[in-house]
Amino acid sequence: MNGVKIVAKAVDWLGVETEYRAGLKSLRAMASEFGTSDGAIRRRAKKFGWVRDGTTIKRERVKAHLAGKVAPEHANQPEAVAKAIDEAAIEDINDMGTGLENARIALQIANTALKAIQQDADKKYSKLMTIDARNLKVLTEASRHNVEVIRRIRGLDDVAPEANNVLSEEDQAVLEQFRNECQG
Repeated sequence: MNGVKIVAKAVDWLGVETEYRAGLKSLRAMASEFGTSDGAIRRRAKKFGWVRDGTTIKRERVKAHLAGKVAPEHANQPEAVAKAIDEAAIEDINDMGTGLENARIALQIANTALKAIQQDADKKYSKLMTIDARNLKVLTEASRHNVEVIRRIRGLDDVAPEANNVLSEEDQAVLEQFRNECQG
């Protein structure tokens, strides 16, 4: 081999274990970050009994914070893992706070526009609505959507598969009838 030495790169297995247990990154992302393979991480995790439950713990902590409760403590977590989970939970809490604030602002804007339409039936807002029923639909959908976002962030509702439907069939029929009346 002409005197060439192959030096194995030392892997920070404590860092890998911390990230693995925190469960916040994919195995490939961890492998790339720490200079090893995802297979090596799997083997070591199996050998030493590492458990990937960080996402569940993080979700519980975020939910507890948003509900105004004390975050649950989880035994058998190394300090570095608990710290990584806490940091990720704080980031999620901040993101949800921003989303909640934005949803409230959008809801307030939609409500203001709808109130102006109601109070000013003879002026420009009502003319806009009779010319194009889509404006009314957009305002009501925005209002409903933002209420749903606020409820989800606060944990008041579980997300149901039918939550993706914007309007019910009955609402769509009423809207279509309104459009036809406006077009004359």
